[in-house]
Amino acid sequence: MTTTEDEPNVPYLPSVGRLLGFASRATTLLSERRLAAHDLTIQQWILLTALWRNDGMTISQLAAYYRVKDPTASSLVDRMEAKGLVARQRSTEDRRKVIVCLTDKSRALSHLIGFYEQINDVLLAGFSDDEIAAFVSMIDRLIKNTEAELDNDRGS
Repeated sequence: MTTTEDEPNVPYLPSVGRLLGFASRATTLLSERRLAAHDLTIQQWILLTALWRNDGMTISQLAAYYRVKDPTASSLVDRMEAKGLVARQRSTEDRRKVIVCLTDKSRALSHLIGFYEQINDVLLAGFSDDEIAAFVSMIDRLIKNTEAELDNDRGS
């Protein structure tokens, strides 16, 4: 590997957060580049994956699926609505509720539900099935540990 003047001349600390941050940014960039051909962002794709499997969800349900707060999900739905990807409708069961529904435009993109498999193939190239299962299990535990600590911080 060739070094350049701009590379840091200091070893990285063994920070899991730093590694996850780097991996997240690289994965997001790869995903965004591949979704650009469909005029989608990764955030939009994530919400569409929920709606392709369960059309007619509330903002709160979408926020929980994406693990964000309701206002964040609502802003994302606003942008998706402006692009013609979703529509808001009053619930027929409870007129106070607004549900988010797919449009013909977003239904036509439903073949992208398996998009994650393409990205997984790149990310997990060279890993055995056992390594993949262990990795996914560890990431799930890491997320649960972090969310538990965030819940503890809220209670402090």
